[in-house]
Amino acid sequence: MKPCSKPYLTTATAVAALVSVAAGATGAAADDQTVLRFSNWLPPTHHVVTEMVTPWAEAVEEATEGRVTVEIVSALGDPPSHYDLVANGVADLAFGVHGYTPERFKLTEIGELPFTSNDAVVNSLAYWRTYEEFMMDAGEHDDVVLLGLWTNGPYQLFTNDTTLTSIDAVDGKRIRVPGAVVEQITQALDMTPISSPLTEAYEQVARGVIDGMFQQLETVVAFNMTEHMPMGSIAPGGFAHSSQFMVMNRDSFDSLSEADQEAIMELSGEAMALRFAEVWQEYEENAIAALEEEGATLHQIDDEVLSELQDLLAFVTENWVEAAEERDVDGQAALDFYHDQLAAVAEERDVSAD
Repeated sequence: MKPCSKPYLTTATAVAALVSVAAGATGAAADDQTVLRFSNWLPPTHHVVTEMVTPWAEAVEEATEGRVTVEIVSALGDPPSHYDLVANGVADLAFGVHGYTPERFKLTEIGELPFTSNDAVVNSLAYWRTYEEFMMDAGEHDDVVLLGLWTNGPYQLFTNDTTLTSIDAVDGKRIRVPGAVVEQITQALDMTPISSPLTEAYEQVARGVIDGMFQQLETVVAFNMTEHMPMGSIAPGGFAHSSQFMVMNRDSFDSLSEADQEAIMELSGEAMALRFAEVWQEYEENAIAALEEEGATLHQIDDEVLSELQDLLAFVTENWVEAAEERDVDGQAALDFYHDQLAAVAEERDVSAD
């Protein structure tokens, strides 16, 4: 089945009532319960919903002994608006992608930098630890309660008919970009960036509006895009990553008892980054076999071209360090810590850092 170009509208028409992922507290009086509305812009069967958000919500209900439950509701706005929906109290909770509002969350771009790790868990834990250590007090998420940050698998380059056999092999290609980091990379490779959320990507590639995109393997499979962009160029550590978040309305959080606040936070932070990244990583690993079965070409970029790419794109990391400094964050120290954590987490999990 081809994904709808606007699944949040499809969800709105398909779901006639609020769908509760927690059936209500056992043994607690109704007026002691808090119901948190989670605005969902993804298809309700997407694994972000079924394997990340829903189990987390169920864990919240259990940890609070039924005093706090979560209802997944059809989207209360388009994908890029979900941070503000929570900040303004329209929704209590939401999942989102930082890159959908370019330049707004500049510090989070450290988790999106190129050539870091192929493993979503390694990258996510290193990212969370770095953000918590250096950037949590910089004010990017001050108008909400930041529950977690993580990334999915690395973005690789998929196009309709070309692989990256040389730096100029993709000149002129029209590429969908989900955020500022990918846009910089696209322009550096003399491709034309076209900004859009993932919910519009299938229609764009099917209609020939774009020639391809930087995307993780899992999404190419999940959104049935192989037919239209079967050529994948694979770089160790990826060209970029997608920084994702879950946030909670501050007033909603403050209205909870201290015990329930603590219960939610114990399920958030690094615990959330680990839980969610493990799901992404499993799907990423399964996607390799699926792409091969569907006849996709996965071209491993050779050492000579990779070295050229690394030199060409070094400015992306340099730009981030400068941007961090402008926000009173020691960008170089944060970057060094991040790379140390990439190595440390890879060793902890006994996986290759790249």
